Amino acid sequence: MTRIKSAAQRAPQTKEQAIALLETFAQVSANVRLTEAARTEQLALINAAADAELVPLAAQLKDIVKQLKPWWAANIEELTAGKRKSIELASCALGDRLNPPKVHFANGKDADGVAALQSNGFGERLVRMTPTLDKPAILRLLQTGTDPGSDADAAEIERLAKIAAEITKLAELGFSVRQTEEFFVEVITPNSPVDELKQTIAADTE
Repeated sequence: MTRIKSAAQRAPQTKEQAIALLETFAQVSANVRLTEAARTEQLALINAAADAELVPLAAQLKDIVKQLKPWWAANIEELTAGKRKSIELASCALGDRLNPPKVHFANGKDADGVAALQSNGFGERLVRMTPTLDKPAILRLLQTGTDPGSDADAAEIERLAKIAAEITKLAELGFSVRQTEEFFVEVITPNSPVDELKQTIAADTE
């Protein structure tokens, strides 16, 4: 526990006064512990009650998204005139969007990918010491542009050629960038910060 300092003029003058202060300190500390324990207990009860209410609500939202997904697929051309992947409708946004890109390894599990990278000169750069695949580093390399452009000098052309060769080797080892589209529904609250007030439920029908 952190020591509490008092002003010099309030310091006890006798041992008895110090003992009295220490006894008060101990009692107040006990009260703090009791209050914190009570707060933890009450929060646990509140969270349990909220979870009991939220679980069926979340299931209902997920079911609505599952119902809307085939309707959207059947009517997307009419709803968007073939020009968009999402629309706003009835205070909600719905449509298709790309998930964040992630590394996909086609030739086995992560351990197999680690072995493939290490045996082909990528171990220090793209494999974490755990060892696990350093997927952010792999993704950065796979997404690196290799077009030197018309004004690139010889050194830049050589550097980009090396990167292109590494990307080609990663592809041969089974690594690629995978990015999928998912159906989504979002609640939009007018005149409110979207990031704070929107709730997104992604379709998960797998």
